[in-house]
Amino acid sequence: MIFIIKLVFFLYCSNIERYNTIKFHTRDQKMKVKNICKSFEKDGFVLVKNLLKKTEIKRVFSQLNDLINVPTSTIDPSLTKKLTLDEKYVLLARKNPKLKSHFYDMIKYMDGLQQISTSKKILNIAKKIMKENVVAVGTSQVRIDHVSSPYWLPQHQELGQMSTKCTLFYIPLTNLNKKSGGLYVRPGTHKLGFQPYKGHDVEGKAYGPDRQKIVDKLFKKPHLKKYKNHYMKLNAGDAVIFHNYLFHGTLPNFDKKSVRWVYIIRFYSINKTPYLKNSKNPLSIPYTANYHLL
Repeated sequence: MIFIIKLVFFLYCSNIERYNTIKFHTRDQKMKVKNICKSFEKDGFVLVKNLLKKTEIKRVFSQLNDLINVPTSTIDPSLTKKLTLDEKYVLLARKNPKLKSHFYDMIKYMDGLQQISTSKKILNIAKKIMKENVVAVGTSQVRIDHVSSPYWLPQHQELGQMSTKCTLFYIPLTNLNKKSGGLYVRPGTHKLGFQPYKGHDVEGKAYGPDRQKIVDKLFKKPHLKKYKNHYMKLNAGDAVIFHNYLFHGTLPNFDKKSVRWVYIIRFYSINKTPYLKNSKNPLSIPYTANYHLL
């Protein structure tokens, strides 16, 4: 299975250079945000270099380390000072998977992540892209991937959220390359709107790797062949901002020397939130819902 995933990875994913890349920390912030919105509308995503500063990333890792020290100390208190963050995570995964899961569950409550997701620069971009005066800020998430449990999230559209209009920020906290995997997308597919296919009505990780075969079959149709896969090589602090209907997935981390840490933020349109329009609707839209009718 791992060999097949690696083969698919190198066959499917090409460079992203022909798509617009924007460096954020420059003088003319207004023009940069305007260019971000323009690229987002055209391709369904935009790659923004250096969106997070090194000091912001350092603060997040410092808090992650403080957080993981608590469960690590239950194994051996001395290891909190002897091991790196990556080593502590791998140790927890091996010695106490349940506590490792508890550590993961607690990450979203870290104040350092909340400060970033509600910062002026991030909110300004999200609101301009979505053309909204008010947006709902989703729960912060840090995806953690290690070679000991290679996880391939097949391509999908972002369903099962609180709104049919959602913008995602995919921000690696470590450098990514083809060995460490990461995000791959099909540019332009956001313009297709909601695309039903076998298995779209369940969460991607629940359906398994076979979903990619189904998605690939979908894009072999004559009118969809032009939408090709593209992988992005990202550095820590770069951000891929993308539309919820853009087909996207993540490839496994095959780098034995490192854990992949990626910060993900979701912003929702309150105007496209069914929960606010019908007292019978749940907060999260079911995967089984007919998105054409929402």
